[in-house]
Amino acid sequence: MFNEILNIIAKIPNEKKAKLYSLSFLLIGIFGIYLVNSVSMFIIQHTNKFEGTKLPLLLGITFFIVASIFLYFFLRSIAKIEKEAKEKLILFQKQESENLKLINFVLDNTADAIYWFKFDGNIVYVNNRLCKMLGYKKVELLDMHISKIDKRFDEIEKTIIQKKKQYNYFESQLTTKDGITFPCFIAANYFLVNEDEEYVCAFARDITEQKRKENIITTSLKEKEILIKEIHHRVKNNLQVLSSLLSMQKRREKDSNINSQLDKTRSRIYAIALVHEILYQGDNLSEIDMNQYLEKLCLAMKDIYNLGDNIKINIDVSKDVNLGINYSVLTALVIHELLLNSIKHAFKEKKEGEIDIFIHKNGDEINFGLKDTGKGCSKEDLKNSNSLGWQLIESIAELQLEGELKLDTKNGFYCEITYKLRAEEN
Repeated sequence: MFNEILNIIAKIPNEKKAKLYSLSFLLIGIFGIYLVNSVSMFIIQHTNKFEGTKLPLLLGITFFIVASIFLYFFLRSIAKIEKEAKEKLILFQKQESENLKLINFVLDNTADAIYWFKFDGNIVYVNNRLCKMLGYKKVELLDMHISKIDKRFDEIEKTIIQKKKQYNYFESQLTTKDGITFPCFIAANYFLVNEDEEYVCAFARDITEQKRKENIITTSLKEKEILIKEIHHRVKNNLQVLSSLLSMQKRREKDSNINSQLDKTRSRIYAIALVHEILYQGDNLSEIDMNQYLEKLCLAMKDIYNLGDNIKINIDVSKDVNLGINYSVLTALVIHELLLNSIKHAFKEKKEGEIDIFIHKNGDEINFGLKDTGKGCSKEDLKNSNSLGWQLIESIAELQLEGELKLDTKNGFYCEITYKLRAEEN
């Protein structure tokens, strides 16, 4: 209990403590005089032994001696506790000062610029990094309005003041003392001090070098894209030259069988050239829109083989079936051979009919093929024939696509190929 009283006294300010000591001595003195006088009077009134003696004086002196000893030890204990408290306070202040120096060193030497501003836009704190970044001194920046260094304050940072989001990340542009503007990535959030003062704390990082590298990469990608498109364009042109040479050769030949083979070769070349044409004309250099491809292929086939309106070609492609260039070429060649087979053989005995071409995708599985309403043919006839077209179909479907080939020739001709896209082609 006594120690607790001493601890409480040690916490009292020196000015108030001095007043407390003076008051204590005064009260003890008054109490001592009163007590000595009362005791003396009591003894004298009830006994006649001490009349004319110095007993009251002796009692008074004894009281003051005891009170002085008590006050001496009491004040000594207080002084000791006060000294320890001062030493602890000095040590605490020293540690706080060292911690503050460390914090200021970290804040001033961080890679990011740090600045605080009030909700009215006035800056109240900046670190050395911001000063170096902008070319100002700390004194110049303090109390400066944020809009002077961030021209987009009204557009971006003011939204923080509206408290729509606690944490905000955005790109902005800071302006140096010389008026030079550069891009920055800024992370900012608001906080309260003493429950009534609101501030915004912002961290800014100069991303000039990052933007420069991004521009280099973007430019390089555009150059590569142009180069790749040019390659596809030249491949398509070269194939077109071959097709033109075959067309010239056809005009010189009188043998109908040779002309038929030349037409087949021309259409095969076109089937491959069309892949490169779509690639260099489109925005995607890695995939082919198969619906667009089939529409162009069918129009070309009709033109090459003078197909009339009596034969209708229907295209059924699942939404967003896009294939990489390797699968596009292989799938296109198979469909070309199937379509060529139907055009050349299915409707010799019929005046009209339909050809259905389909491509469906389910996950990583591709299912495509052709169905016509022609006369059909037996599986044995196909397998026993020396047709280059059918050999291409079997070779591509089973060896290159590693798929499964199904045939049905009961009602017209039906051929279906199913294969799975490998991981690198998904």
